[in-house]
Amino acid sequence: MKEIGKYQDSSVPANSNGFTMIEIICVLVIVGILSAVAVSKMTSTDVYDVVMELETLKNHLRYSQIRAMSHNQSWGIRISGGTSYTLQKNGSTAPVNLPNENSATHTFASGVRATPGTTTITFDDLGSPGNSDIVITLRKQGGNSRTLTITQKTGFIY
Repeated sequence: MKEIGKYQDSSVPANSNGFTMIEIICVLVIVGILSAVAVSKMTSTDVYDVVMELETLKNHLRYSQIRAMSHNQSWGIRISGGTSYTLQKNGSTAPVNLPNENSATHTFASGVRATPGTTTITFDDLGSPGNSDIVITLRKQGGNSRTLTITQKTGFIY
């Protein structure tokens, strides 16, 4: 009982320790939502593998494009068998490593394949891949896929 002046307030219990039912229900709902989100994020990494490889390929294509523009020579990427690609200079394997690689060749993550499986993308001294758009699709076994496009003449990679 709480005393107010000379009077006691009987509506407030003398011992009000602990949680109310509403507080417990709110905590349980929040924990349920967080666990549902966590479980959905842990189910598959296939999408992440494809996205990671696509971004790496974009960066390596941009690297070869910059080399072509800065050296006034033909540079590019040759995709071999859909499972790897190699940096090219004037039609043969380049004498330099790809960025963040130990060689001029990069192998895709397990299960990731490129379509078309064998092709060469070559940039001229203006950074252009030629007179037609180039489309490359990366796909992981199981169906997750992403597409990369190199715009004709401008060489814009997206």
